[in-house]
Order: sequence, then structure tokens, then C-alpha cells
Amino acid sequence: MSTRFGVGYSENPKSKECGIEAAQAAMEEAGVSKCDLVMMFTTSKHDPVQLRDGVRSVVGSDAKLIGGYSCGAITRNSLGYEGYQFGVAVMSSDTVDIDMCIETGLKDNEYNVGRALGRQIAAKQYNGEPNLLLFYDGIKRKPFDGEAFLLNLATPLVEGIGEELQKWPRAAGVGMMGDMQGNTTYQWFNDRIEQHSAIGLVLSNGIRMDTLILHGCKPSSSYHTITKAEHNVVLEIDGKPAVEAIADMLGPASSKSWEEYPLFVTLGVNNGDKFGEFKEENYANRLVMGVDKERGGLVMFEPDLTEGSDVQLMRRSLDFDYIRERSNELLDRIGDRNPLFCLYIDCAGRAGAYCGTEREEAEEVQNVIGSRMPLLGMYSGVEIAEIAGQVRPLDWTGVLCVFSE
Repeated sequence: MSTRFGVGYSENPKSKECGIEAAQAAMEEAGVSKCDLVMMFTTSKHDPVQLRDGVRSVVGSDAKLIGGYSCGAITRNSLGYEGYQFGVAVMSSDTVDIDMCIETGLKDNEYNVGRALGRQIAAKQYNGEPNLLLFYDGIKRKPFDGEAFLLNLATPLVEGIGEELQKWPRAAGVGMMGDMQGNTTYQWFNDRIEQHSAIGLVLSNGIRMDTLILHGCKPSSSYHTITKAEHNVVLEIDGKPAVEAIADMLGPASSKSWEEYPLFVTLGVNNGDKFGEFKEENYANRLVMGVDKERGGLVMFEPDLTEGSDVQLMRRSLDFDYIRERSNELLDRIGDRNPLFCLYIDCAGRAGAYCGTEREEAEEVQNVIGSRMPLLGMYSGVEIAEIAGQVRPLDWTGVLCVFSE
């Protein structure tokens, strides 16, 4: 039999029926009557218990379940967000080894949870090179009275994992959130339903994961220095309140006011040669998620923009030809290996409704990747991948993960 993947999708508002429909479609595409692994992602509109029970009724009691909430789902033929979208991928294999581990208590404890999860991953013995997927609860607290929602932060989580692993395997990951309003999220780990958890999935023994980052931003300013920051709030840039500095960068012709900065203003950090040729693959972009009105600060998705960091204002430039070319580049990298499945981790801010494009950039991924193999994508809050030789959290990116044997 070797290894088979299949993907299913449903928008049925009745959670148990939705789980049944999507799981049945995934099993049918895989051409199997039983499976070993189920990856599942849903928006916050669904009930996690009913959805799990619907999937279980199809895949049986032996399959491992893993996943959580997302702002939407993407498959070969379907794409949607902020509704009742639910996507499922199943794997059946007589060769691939599946190892899963979980740590809870993520809220305000990201670094220690990362170390504990890293110890679990490092303690296992793998056949061949392991391939690591990380899933964590992105939401710390839902918003109150117009506040920005609070996030569990990926930067200390990834640092903690890295401390224990020493050397990262091939890795990618996602900060999961079920909608753009920051409502409560849940994660599945077999039959457990958790919150504030971080989960590791390792696939090994004959399977390989190749990853590629899809960007979509170019610098629109010179370098500016962060001169004051507190946790994940950038307070001053070049000695000015951050909102004033951004207004200067945007220029007098801009119609944007500070109220519009969340999910619009993006700051980039160049991890390569700052004065050499622009290389998008060296940039880690940071998205503004809110504004500190009293102090004129920018509330960021991550806390790694600290005093002394040099940043550039980034201009979003989703180029559909670029997405097609990069997707084909990843397929070329696979060579003569057999492509089995693609997992697409796609920042929710890249969806057409939020970035103002007439088309969905994920459509190009569907056209290129989906024509070659089963595809499951989820709209994420934070993406994790390797940039400039280091695994790190990212914003406003897409991460393609192709599994082959």
C-alpha cells in the first residue's frame, strides 16, 4: 500500500454532520477504509466535541487525531474563511512513523512550555530524518470592550523548543486562531480537547517534508531604528512615538490614520545583507495587530522587535505570477520523489477580504500544487518556518509544506 493521503472539506453548519462529510470525502480521496493519522482544522463557528465525534465515526478509534481552530480552510477545489469551513487530511501508511506530543499551560508560560515540548521531541528515537510540524493555540485572551485580543507568543515558544533540540529538523508550524475577532480556540490531540496547548507532530521513516515560504512584501522605506519597546509593543521609532514615525514614513499623501494601522502596517526585518540586493527570503515581516492609544505605540504579533532593531516599512505586493513560480520551484525541488500531500499554512491577512485583492492568492497554490497532490491549507495567525538558517515566527507569509517519499 505504501502511503496515501486524502483531503475532505465541508461547510455544513451542523458540526457532527460536517465532521462526517469532510472525513468521508478525505477517506474517499485517499482510497482507503482505515487511516493512521487525521489532521483537522475548523473555524470557531463549530463545536469541537461534535466535530471530533463526527470524524471519529468515520475514521474509527485507532487513528491519531491532531489539529485545531483556523480562520478558514483551503483544499484542491474549495476555499473559504470566517464561515463554517472545516478541512480534514487523512494519512494511511504501512511505512511512515507517527509521533505526537503535547504540552499545556501555554498562557504566560511560552518559553517553559517550549522547553518541555522540545524535551519530548528530542527524547524520541526516529527512523531516518524527522519532519516536525508545530501547532499551538494562538489566542491568550479574547478582546474586551474594543481592546486588541491578546496572543500566546511564538517567539519564546520557538526559543524554548530550540534550546532543547539544539539542531532543528525540517520544521514548520502554525499559531492557530479560529477567526479574526480573537474568539476562544480549541486544539485536538487524539480524543482530548485542549486550550493553551502546544503540539508537536513528527513524521519519519521514508517520508520527507520540503518547505518554501511565500512572501508578498517589499521595502517602502529606508531603515529606521526602534528606540523604545516594551514586550510586544513598539513605543518609539527614531526617538518619536511609533504612530508618528509611521505617519512620517507613509508621507503626507497617505490617507491612512493611526486607527487603520492594525492589520495594515507591516514592518520588515532584513536578516541578510542590509545594503545588498533585496532578497525577499531574508525578511521576517511583523504585522501590527493593534495600537496603544495612550502611548502612541504599535502592538505587534510578536515581541522580537526590541530596542536597537532596524526595521523598514513594508509595502504589500501580492504577485500571482510570483506565487505560481515559487510553487513550481518547490515542486522542482522534490525531483524524482513521489509527492504525497501538501499542507499550506497561510496568514489570514493574505485572504482577499483583508488585503484587498480581487482574487485569492491561494487560488494559485490550488492551481499548481492541488493539480499534483492532495492539498489542505488553513488560514493562520502566525506562521513558523526557517529564514536565513533559523526557525522563527513570521507574519503575513504563506508556508508550503510538501511531503514526498
